[in-house]
Amino acid sequence: MLNLYNNKLSDAIPASIGNLTNLQTLNLYNNDLSGAIPTEIGNLTNLQVLNLFNNDLSDAIPASIGNLANLQTLSLFDNDLSGAIPTEISNLTNLTNPKPVRQRVVG
Repeated sequence: MLNLYNNKLSDAIPASIGNLTNLQTLNLYNNDLSGAIPTEIGNLTNLQVLNLFNNDLSDAIPASIGNLANLQTLSLFDNDLSGAIPTEISNLTNLTNPKPVRQRVVG
């Protein structure tokens, strides 16, 4: 479990986050994170909870998010994400608490 919420963290989520392959919970919500969600997030195949809401994340949701087959909770709302929701999100069949987006969606 990695809980770094409510810390006023800024800058981008580093691509090296993808090295934490045994991680089951990632809480980075209520910060000032910006930039794109790194595609390496898809390497976290043991992840069950992903909370990135209430940041300044931008660009599209990476298609690699569809690799997170064990994901049960996904919260990406209150960011500045854009683009189409990737079709790979339909691979997340274990979602029990989806709150993926409240954003501009194109496509």
